[in-house]
Amino acid sequence: MDEHDLVALRERIGDEHLKRRLRAQVDKMIQTSGMGRGRFHYENLPLFVHAVKLVLRVTGLGSRGERNALALTVRENPVELPDLPPAFDGLRILHLSDMHLDGQPGFGLHIARTVADHDFDLCVLTGDFRFHDTGRYAHLGEEVKAMLPVLCRKACRLGVYGILGNHDFIEMVPLLEAAGVRLLLNEAVCVTENGAVLWLVGLDDAHFYGLHDFDKALRGVPPASREMRILLAHSPEVIPEASERGFQLYLTGHTHAGQICLPGGWPPMVNARCPRRYIAGAWTFNGMAGYTSRGTGSSGVFARFNCPPEVVIHILRTSS
Repeated sequence: MDEHDLVALRERIGDEHLKRRLRAQVDKMIQTSGMGRGRFHYENLPLFVHAVKLVLRVTGLGSRGERNALALTVRENPVELPDLPPAFDGLRILHLSDMHLDGQPGFGLHIARTVADHDFDLCVLTGDFRFHDTGRYAHLGEEVKAMLPVLCRKACRLGVYGILGNHDFIEMVPLLEAAGVRLLLNEAVCVTENGAVLWLVGLDDAHFYGLHDFDKALRGVPPASREMRILLAHSPEVIPEASERGFQLYLTGHTHAGQICLPGGWPPMVNARCPRRYIAGAWTFNGMAGYTSRGTGSSGVFARFNCPPEVVIHILRTSS
């Protein structure tokens, strides 16, 4: 990120937000506890990751786990929303989360080819673009540039929007936006269709960085409006706060639904401070609909067991 990009980010998100995130990113390289909702971040411990890799190698399950991680499932999720404007009835939203694109060479193109024959109008990316917590990330731009033209060949007419996750650094923003992803950094964007309005609101990471700011993100959204609001949050850890602020749909990820699970899909570990009913799939909270992606990529180790990766197409419907 050059000086021009730094100045642009400073003007866009403000000194305090930028300063806190840059400081936390430095701290992240040497600690396992952050400022956000999660307390102990075992994924930051190299010893933990090495131990998992060793077990897979010793048991001979590494290749099988990698094949499982590549076996993307495309899932359709109908969502009934009482106040959905008729113009958005049938809107198809492609939801990719936790892609961790540098975990496997060419994985971005693999994702794009998986969904290329499906129809969708809008694409949302709910954080964790990269696999590693530290080190170089410049090649992520190439993965995204390879992915988006295939992804958008027949779809995404209303755009591609994303947020940062706990693996992502603020310096990645210019790179990802140059590749075609409009990132929402405690910001909102208005999507229109035949005169109807839908607000996409994106938060900065709440899990590790604790830099989510609902008031700032909603600053440009009419407070008394009944216009549809969809929240993009990296983790399912701010569900009550989102419901209080009148969101109709909460799209999230982060948990990977456990990624390496016991038979039947039960996860021994869940890296989120929320009830387990919110760690995967569709759910509701006080009338607010939500969906927690099982993750498109894999974290720490490029492997999955009893927990297939997914891409989701949410189909918005007006409640009858």
